Amino acid sequence: MPGFESITDQKRPVRILTAFLRKGTIPHALLFTGIEGVGKQTAAKIFAMACNCLGEGPEQPPVNSGKTGLPDNHRISEPCDICRSCRKILSNSHPDVIQIRPSGYSIRISQIRDLCEILSLKPYEAKVRVVIISDAQAMNVAAGNALLKILEEPPDRTILILTAAEKTDLISTVSSRCQNIKFNPVSRKKIAQILSERKGVDPVDADIFAGMSNGSLSGAFNISGKLLKKRDWLISELESLSINDTGRCLAFAERLSKDKDDFLDSLEAIDIWYRDMAVFRHSPGKIIFIDLSDKMRTSYKKHSEQSLISKFEEIRMARQAIRANGNLRLTAETLVLKLAQI
Repeated sequence: MPGFESITDQKRPVRILTAFLRKGTIPHALLFTGIEGVGKQTAAKIFAMACNCLGEGPEQPPVNSGKTGLPDNHRISEPCDICRSCRKILSNSHPDVIQIRPSGYSIRISQIRDLCEILSLKPYEAKVRVVIISDAQAMNVAAGNALLKILEEPPDRTILILTAAEKTDLISTVSSRCQNIKFNPVSRKKIAQILSERKGVDPVDADIFAGMSNGSLSGAFNISGKLLKKRDWLISELESLSINDTGRCLAFAERLSKDKDDFLDSLEAIDIWYRDMAVFRHSPGKIIFIDLSDKMRTSYKKHSEQSLISKFEEIRMARQAIRANGNLRLTAETLVLKLAQI
């Protein structure tokens, strides 16, 4: 992992973080918000490395001690990636860079209590101890209140970095005590370029994958040609749905509901197909499934704008039900029958 230049399409967050480092006035708590796969976790790790790097990267002016206790002679630079501290952070083995992730579907109060015990002690070897709490929106109320106590009385030489999709996903008393840094979706053009150059993906497919990723670079990496084949099957089934053929609708729903993650991927493809129909009426060149333009010319006429709005709502409710651990089969059957009826 190189330094901050490895974070794609996030000039403003990188500018803010490097300014904190150069001035030495680092807030005790940062909140990185943005969709999954835009570099929040990478930025947190690079920031921890930059605070503790022992190597000799490009020198910057010396910084003053801030609330985090950076030594006066510490020179901020891009992390060298090769010193003892950088290697430990890269391998997730540094004792003073603590990672907390959801246990199952939530971050439990026991995890925050364990963190409190660790933070009551001095850092083992780091100049600045860094705690990275990923998917902080998964904290239950009790865990959030326990973390609040840490934020109100931050330990010396310690920075907390929380990541979440939206600031509003956290309880307000926690988010208000963090410096929020917003990470934007990566541009479709940039994702397509990376897929083509780094992964050898055909430029046409790369553009489609980039559109399907909704600005998530890691999401684009997970899309494959196999998903395109599945997309074609999904669209074929959608276009032949009929409320008069209940048996076929239920058979389609059964195949959709075999796996939760697979179902969510299918919903995303279905959502894009209907979204492209809405866009095609006004800007044909801006659809995501650009390779299906010819099919779209005949298909979009079958759906009114109002019916498309209703379909989007049904997809949204199905997605919400799945993420709330609703019954997959029942959710799929309800969705398919609604889509056939609208």
